[in-house]
Amino acid sequence: MLLIVAIVLTIDYFWKDATLRALATDMNNWAVVIGAFALGLGAYSLTVRHSRIIYQKRTTWPYSAVLLVTMIIFIGMGLITGSISSTEYNWIYSLIVQPLSSTLYGMNAFFIASASFRAFRAKSIESSLLVAAIFLMLLNAPIGGVISPILPQIGQIIWDLSGATGMRAILIGIGIGTLAIGLRIIIGQEKTPLGGSD
Repeated sequence: MLLIVAIVLTIDYFWKDATLRALATDMNNWAVVIGAFALGLGAYSLTVRHSRIIYQKRTTWPYSAVLLVTMIIFIGMGLITGSISSTEYNWIYSLIVQPLSSTLYGMNAFFIASASFRAFRAKSIESSLLVAAIFLMLLNAPIGGVISPILPQIGQIIWDLSGATGMRAILIGIGIGTLAIGLRIIIGQEKTPLGGSD
């Protein structure tokens, strides 16, 4: 079924036909409905699983509490204001989520540098991937252009040739995996997300 949908949407992109366009539009609308259902199922699954972790006082229960509180705050703010572009919603995002994301991104620089050092000492193929990661990091970080204007250009070339392609492949894989796990949950083959045995 997934293959048929992919073929129809691909053909519709290259070949303009009214009947095919109507079919592709229906498929896209169904994708929105399925996505909304999957989002609700995911929220329910997260709530049940992490509530159990908090109730049983496992070692990671504080992280589960933070996750649930954050999810409830964002859902509540979205429902109260009626929009994710409201001032209050953006205030929470820009003052909490964005600084945390920047902090994690900054910490990745040290992990990449450490991994690069170990990979260069091992003289493995992975070291070339880490060199590409360093150039991509310098593309997004302001310091890259300060060091040399060539460094961001190299990073942009790497992103245009391989990064965007790899990202599309990852997104396609995520989509297929999400569909597969969703079907397994619906037919009862996967019980862990719904609070079954770990």
